Amino acid sequence: MSITATCICNSNGVFYFELRGFQIFKCETCALIFVSPRGNEFQIYDKDYFSGAVHGYGFVNYEEDKSASMGYLKKYLKWLKNLGIEKDAKLLDVGAANGFFVSLAEKKGLNATGIELSEDAVDWAKKLGRKVFQSDAMSMSLSDKFDVITVLDVLEHLSQPEEFLRRVKVNLNTNGFLLINVPNEGSLFAKLSGKSWHSYVPPEHLFYFNRKSLYSILSMNGYEVVKMRSISKTFKASYIYKTIMHSPQIPVKLRKFFRILNPLVNSKLGDLKIYLPLFDNLTVIAKVAK
Repeated sequence: MSITATCICNSNGVFYFELRGFQIFKCETCALIFVSPRGNEFQIYDKDYFSGAVHGYGFVNYEEDKSASMGYLKKYLKWLKNLGIEKDAKLLDVGAANGFFVSLAEKKGLNATGIELSEDAVDWAKKLGRKVFQSDAMSMSLSDKFDVITVLDVLEHLSQPEEFLRRVKVNLNTNGFLLINVPNEGSLFAKLSGKSWHSYVPPEHLFYFNRKSLYSILSMNGYEVVKMRSISKTFKASYIYKTIMHSPQIPVKLRKFFRILNPLVNSKLGDLKIYLPLFDNLTVIAKVAK
């Protein structure tokens, strides 16, 4: 008898594989890959998540890692400008961490604010003088309205992304935009990697979207897709190394072999910025359907 679980589109999900003790399923209808059952996803976002990545997920140093890959973030701001988002427009960054993107948006003249669940990340943001507050979208006032809401590398972390999308919709101004980025399970690199794909990291990532499944969840919850693009990112060498060294998909013997690179990664070479043309991230700009 096969193991099944219900997808967020209410269709049947069949067992796909198990990783780190988590069962992962694939929806027969929308092709969404998801973890079931799901626990409290907020427990893992401690100080080590943003500075250390010792558990095989998270960041070596959030500020430095984002600085290395800010090119795609600047591209998002350019896309928004081309869609008519002008200076002083109100932008909310959900899951803002220490406010790196909030800072970039402010430098472009936007009235940007961030919300973040992690107390450690919010404290870090405050020390940097960035407007990030401890909250989540489900707790926002219904009267709070924004021209842009960004959800960058966040949706895949949420235990109920469909409820989040329904809730945050009321906080968008008329003609406002929702900008989402998620790892792209449907990318060529992800397909070639199979079950060893580096973004399969439960309990950090609970959902694994592709074009079909992301379009489906947005459409079902009252959104119209304006733009959808596959993107690649730039990473520090130290971030790539830490991801490899703590990844359960990489054989233990191979990880032990890679330890010979420790002295190099801990030197200035660890700060080397490497562009990885994997195109295994998916960015969507959507608006509320009329």
